[in-house]
Amino acid sequence: MRIDCETCPVRDRQCAECMVTALLQLAPLEQRLDEEERRAVDVLASVGLITAHEAVSATARIEPWDPLRSTG
Repeated sequence: MRIDCETCPVRDRQCAECMVTALLQLAPLEQRLDEEERRAVDVLASVGLITAHEAVSATARIEPWDPLRSTG
């Protein structure tokens, strides 16, 4: 079986509930970087602001949303 996040019909909308991330053993609330985030991390590594190891292991973190919290 091949699972390709690039062709997922609910990509970026339902990633937090996706069983594939559980199967890949990512830490809770962590997701793989999208293409734009990966390019940004690659730039940081190319100019020496982060190590190659940090770049390879970088993940996106989903912050819990609190609908009752006031922002004003």
